[in-house]
Amino acid sequence: MIDLRSHLDALTDDERMVQDAASAYCRRDPELKRVRALRGRRPGHEAQAWRTLAEMGWLGGRLPEDLGGTALTHAQMTLLLEEFGGSLAPEPLTAAAVLAAGVLVRADNAALKAQWLPRLADGSWLPALAWQEAAGRATQARRADGATLLDGAKAFVPNGDSADAFVVSAQTERGTGLFLLPRDAAGLSIDVHDRIDGGTWSTLTLTGVRVADDAVLCAGGDAAARLDAALDEARLAVGAELVGLMARVLSITVEYVRVRKQFDQPVGAFQAVQHRAVDLLVQVEMSRAVLRQAAARFDATDDPAERARLASQVKARCSEAALVVTKGAVQLHGGIAYTDECNVGLFLKRAMVLAAWLGNAAEHRRRHGALAHAGAGADAAQGTAPGTAHQTAHPAAESLEAEVDAFVAEHFPPEWKFPPARLSLAQTASWQRALAERGWMAPGWPKEHGGMGLSAYDQIRMADAFDRHGIFLAPNMGVTMLGPLLLRYGTEEQRRTHLPPILAGTRRWCQGYSEPGAGSDLAGLRTSAVLEGDTFVVNGQKIWTSFAHEADWIFLLVRTDPNAKKQNGISFLLVDMRTPGITVRPIRNLTGESEFCETFFDNVRVPAANLVGELNRGWTMAKALLGSERIMIGSPRLAKYPLQLLRDLLQSRGRFDDPATRARFDALWLDVEDLGALFVRMAEVLRRGGELGAEVSMLKLWVSEATQRVTDTLLDVAGEDATLDAPLAIEAQRAVHVANQYFASRPTTIYGGSSEVQRNILARAVLQLPDR
Repeated sequence: MIDLRSHLDALTDDERMVQDAASAYCRRDPELKRVRALRGRRPGHEAQAWRTLAEMGWLGGRLPEDLGGTALTHAQMTLLLEEFGGSLAPEPLTAAAVLAAGVLVRADNAALKAQWLPRLADGSWLPALAWQEAAGRATQARRADGATLLDGAKAFVPNGDSADAFVVSAQTERGTGLFLLPRDAAGLSIDVHDRIDGGTWSTLTLTGVRVADDAVLCAGGDAAARLDAALDEARLAVGAELVGLMARVLSITVEYVRVRKQFDQPVGAFQAVQHRAVDLLVQVEMSRAVLRQAAARFDATDDPAERARLASQVKARCSEAALVVTKGAVQLHGGIAYTDECNVGLFLKRAMVLAAWLGNAAEHRRRHGALAHAGAGADAAQGTAPGTAHQTAHPAAESLEAEVDAFVAEHFPPEWKFPPARLSLAQTASWQRALAERGWMAPGWPKEHGGMGLSAYDQIRMADAFDRHGIFLAPNMGVTMLGPLLLRYGTEEQRRTHLPPILAGTRRWCQGYSEPGAGSDLAGLRTSAVLEGDTFVVNGQKIWTSFAHEADWIFLLVRTDPNAKKQNGISFLLVDMRTPGITVRPIRNLTGESEFCETFFDNVRVPAANLVGELNRGWTMAKALLGSERIMIGSPRLAKYPLQLLRDLLQSRGRFDDPATRARFDALWLDVEDLGALFVRMAEVLRRGGELGAEVSMLKLWVSEATQRVTDTLLDVAGEDATLDAPLAIEAQRAVHVANQYFASRPTTIYGGSSEVQRNILARAVLQLPDR
């Protein structure tokens, strides 16, 4: 199994050093013998291991240097915790070094911080946070005899069996208060409960526990906000542990199905097993992308609302994904996984604990939705950016949205907004010219070649600003696919001839890849090109050629050596659609539109100068273009448009605040927003000048299937109205043709390589599972 992190992550030298050191330490127990030996013991971790973590600076990772810490960034700490989570180590690293430390470092009591935090960092003092109330026994604080008295009970306290002290929250007359109690405080009793993963939760009962004023961390004011801030940092940390956990169990499972045989075949050779394993891979990488984006944003902003939204996004995605992955690992291992001797069960049990701790997936989907709809963060359905990554935003990013709003108001006709079917480039020629005059035709192209030079994040942000206005257009293949390919492989003459009219919006391109009978087997093409002097003579047929009836030119894959092996003998040509011998027949689809076409080539003569790259070496470019296509198709924009229509329809029918409906919508919303994190992560590879391999298929898989889930819900919400062959009005100047949206989403899992083919590709190229 290929480790995609080194390929997709753009780590700094410091981040790479932290990751490498953590990986080296966490691989000490590959068979998990230490984890098994410590199950059920009290305390449930080793003193020597705790001291080692202190010596490596992990316990003070989030503490400032003047308090004995190493001041790791969130990005660095999550890299560390990802490795830690994959080891299933029982030491309470997140509970003490992130959660309890996070509350303590935010306290008003400088003397307590100076006394205890250096001891936390050196491993000689272990605190635990007690913040969750036991049912019906909320903790109250009252003043008496010059001190504070605490009464109540706290539940699900981590490492309560070994903690030296507890940070306890309680309700005071001035709001939330935070207090530091020694383990042996009078009136404090500790009941320890075994967890399914071999660790413990504790319940603290407080009966008139006396707290001196010098043990008050903070009371009233913004104490509750400080507690919430520490909890959100811990949710980010738990997400990192879950990512590491699910990545490790997937690796173990892939190795198992490679070697386990049934019916005289490796289990991993069966397509059903491969497809299930690929779905687990997508869950892992989606979670990792969301984690990376959130950690980077935590380092970039102190805004508590944005941090809260990001923390809930991470916790929702990682909690759900970890359970999906560990359950899937059990299934792929078969009966052996139900025995205690199989290590997969250890991962399942730890995933259950971490997924529930600090709020499960359902709770955090609700919280994320409430925060985002309240305007506290990016709203994927509204069209603002779905997240960020390691790159810095465009300097004018904030003003860019205002510029887009003004530009749309001036140049985009209101009757084109929220159309019942996707508008073509020919239909919107005036809009293309306006974009070109503004210099906005190619946001992702380098500035020196006429583009805007925007990062992947800012390209999404700009696109979202347009999408918010209901601009639903066919993709510009000259901009998204051919232009970048010519910049890399084309001659200077080809670039001079074709790039300016693409940027000017005066030359429309279509793609000639698919052929009848070949389907997703691109290398099975039969369209031939025979070189006669300085001219290629092309004969054959292409199908599913989007908007060929409106295109000026086509970029074409042809077979130039019929005797070569399947992937060899293919060349890449640029062909003027006005050339004699080309016939285009539009194909009517389920919506009644004719986006797709059949294109016939009968002795079409193409100048040899229109060959891109070397003769018979077109497969390399074909794969690069497929990567570009899947990046384009894999953009979250595909799902955002129907998602926005779904939200508008729900609001127009008064169903948006129905709890069950809202939960369903928020789950879809996060599916799309989380895709944005993975999209940016992969697009940044291209921006850095790297190449994407088979992993780009994950984008196409997720967005196409998420889009179908959105339109399935749209159909359900519309009811009988969905059967009308007419737009359904949902507000002034806005309507949705529900059936068209539903129909339009059907081929998303087919074109550009079907979902089944994408899973086959990922199974072989990334998971490296065997052929039958």
